[in-house]
Amino acid sequence: MKEVIEKREISIDNKIFTKDDVMSLIRLFNKLSNEILDKSKEIKGKELIQEGWKESNITERYIDTSHSSLELSASDNSKYIGTYEEILQANGILDNKKIVGISLYFTEHVFDSKFIIRIEQSKSDFHLSSNYAEVEGQDRIWVDGTIKNVEDFFSNCRNQSMFVKKLQYLIMAFTVLILILFLRNLIELFIKTKLIFPRIMENLFTKDWIFFIIVSSLITLAPAVFIYNWLVKLFPRIEIQTDKDIQQIGKEKCIKLWLIASIIIIPTIISFVLRLYYK
Repeated sequence: MKEVIEKREISIDNKIFTKDDVMSLIRLFNKLSNEILDKSKEIKGKELIQEGWKESNITERYIDTSHSSLELSASDNSKYIGTYEEILQANGILDNKKIVGISLYFTEHVFDSKFIIRIEQSKSDFHLSSNYAEVEGQDRIWVDGTIKNVEDFFSNCRNQSMFVKKLQYLIMAFTVLILILFLRNLIELFIKTKLIFPRIMENLFTKDWIFFIIVSSLITLAPAVFIYNWLVKLFPRIEIQTDKDIQQIGKEKCIKLWLIASIIIIPTIISFVLRLYYK
């Protein structure tokens, strides 16, 4: 009678994977896969001997019932497929390419084992990528031990900063408020400098505050969402750091944060100063 298959799965979220993490993950995957593969080869060899095969005639091709694959996807849409050893030896891939996807797959048929790890860098906060590790098979000890090792590995990987996610409503509200102030200053500047501005629109924007708040909120909402998504891309839920060192990535993030802040705040300050100048 066929034995019951046990299946375990964990999700992967809010993690940063460096080049060393990727290489360590590949080695761990190879090690855990080989544990069940060695057992399956031993069982398969014994079965063949019981069927009347001579031990000297039993080669690797007859006892290896496994299939495995490793695929790395880069930001330039290139893909790299090979064995664990080939990928680990080809360090140039991780040093020179921005890896955005990792797919590890292993199966063997003696114990009906399956071991899968999928990691994909998040593109935005609304991008629901599937990042998980899945283990199944008839050997319950191997399944439980493998998923425990994988959980321990991911728990030791650095956590991604969650400040953008936790403060998303505050960030959106602050951005909309700043943009409304900028829009208000700009409109008053147009009016005071006697630039072409229809009288009816002037009355609406200067006297009807409810109308102004509604219209300006609708106008500024789209840029606020765009700026928020820009921030999310700096701190994706899953981030794979390969082609650059950690210090350089940290510096680039700081520069981009200052750039985002400058795009929002500096035009508002300038518009406010000009508004006072033409008062």
